[in-house]
Amino acid sequence: MRFRNCVRCSKYIGWVGLAANFALMLMNLFIGLVAGSQALVVGSMYSLKDMATSVFVIVGVTVGRKPLDREHPYGHGKIEFLMSLVFGIVLLFLASFLLYHAIDTLLHAERNVAPRLVAVWAAFVSVLAYTYTFYYASCVATESNSPIVRMMARHHHSDAVAAGVAGLGIIGAHLFDLPWVDTVVAFFEALDLTLLGIKVFWDSCKGLLDRSLDPGMRTMIRKIAEDTEGVKEVKALKTRLTGHQIWSDLIIGVDAELTVEEAHVICERVRARIVERLRHVGSLSVDAEICEREIEKNRDLSARWRAANLAVSETGAVVKS
Repeated sequence: MRFRNCVRCSKYIGWVGLAANFALMLMNLFIGLVAGSQALVVGSMYSLKDMATSVFVIVGVTVGRKPLDREHPYGHGKIEFLMSLVFGIVLLFLASFLLYHAIDTLLHAERNVAPRLVAVWAAFVSVLAYTYTFYYASCVATESNSPIVRMMARHHHSDAVAAGVAGLGIIGAHLFDLPWVDTVVAFFEALDLTLLGIKVFWDSCKGLLDRSLDPGMRTMIRKIAEDTEGVKEVKALKTRLTGHQIWSDLIIGVDAELTVEEAHVICERVRARIVERLRHVGSLSVDAEICEREIEKNRDLSARWRAANLAVSETGAVVKS
């Protein structure tokens, strides 16, 4: 992490999110019920969802950063993906219920009543709070490379948008005398929760299946290795994400004339350059082999040597006869 305060922020981001979302949930739920705003009530479910996310962040940050041990030689990073998977399933069930309720309300016109304008102020406060927590969580996610904190930031971003749309819906319901607008906003909020739940579920599955780094990061690792003095080529590169950490196995090609010690020095040089350029490297293995060009050259020399020997043998056989 680049700054000293980043370590402290990564430790307390879950608690900050838990406290903020608990306060927002109570405010939106109370004012939504009193003012008769279904969109604001759904907004309180956004906060409830974020409270669960904050709990996952607290557990994920605490457990996921434990050092390696005998039973977990690859670390505990996958706990974050596992918790994200569980949360994605819960979110899908919650969103399905809210979506059903919104559709049911739209089908019964007598239930559509324009909410009181006091709900607009609650939506405005929610937009400000979610915007602040979004930037805060985004900064922590960037510095820690934690998938669950990154998910938390995405949630706060969608929450800010949802709260803003809810406020506009309440205003529109009064200005244009369209009480059903608030319910339509609640429907799209629930739909957004459903799509978010699907994305969280899919990202978690990919993380549990040892998803490789994106092509841009893989290209960067190759470029760093190839630009290192003594490296002729990158013969193989395997990467995977284990929680917030990058695990990689790299095989470089070097000259055939180098000694084992010289090849080892080049490997260490490559490893140091990659660790310096990339953050969150949990494990990096760099091995050296003879580059393909040297192998092809030796193979060609060997083939020509065998052909020359064969020609000499055949000539000797003819002369002898």
